[in-house]
Amino acid sequence: MKYIEIIEQLCNEYKSIIEHLSNTDDLTKWGVIVQVVPKESRENIFNIAEPRWIERKITDGTLLLNPKVCKELSARNFKPLSVHRKMVWASTLVMLEGANSKERFDTIKNMIIKKHSNIWWFDVYKRLKPTYVAKSMLKNKKIKNASSFAVKHSLFLCSVEQSERIKALENIPSG
Repeated sequence: MKYIEIIEQLCNEYKSIIEHLSNTDDLTKWGVIVQVVPKESRENIFNIAEPRWIERKITDGTLLLNPKVCKELSARNFKPLSVHRKMVWASTLVMLEGANSKERFDTIKNMIIKKHSNIWWFDVYKRLKPTYVAKSMLKNKKIKNASSFAVKHSLFLCSVEQSERIKALENIPSG
């Protein structure tokens, strides 16, 4: 069977699992979701779901990436290179919130080191600070709730808000 035929078969056979993966924000849960999939098919399932997940996260604005990187990913049909994956992990780590965010951070860190290496982790780690700065800038520049109705219904205000978002995201390294 050709690779394309295998992928098409997996897409049909595991359509609901692929959909579930692409809609699951917490990447650490992906391993649990695919428990029902035979081991030899899991990597292909991940490779099908990952671009869909990235596209969704970029579209809804919850993946903090430099606009140049978003364009690169779009041109690649959202199939990331290793450097893009590091940027995605940095964004994912920066977006962690809640009482157990420190434990989740450590879990992801250990998972990355185990799967890739310490060197790979340090590359992710050096991307955290600029991504966090961009997140803080976005949080501080958000127009308050009182005017959010006006922003949603005004092309000009929406454009201003979007340009502020782009300026903040441009602080994240693109390479």
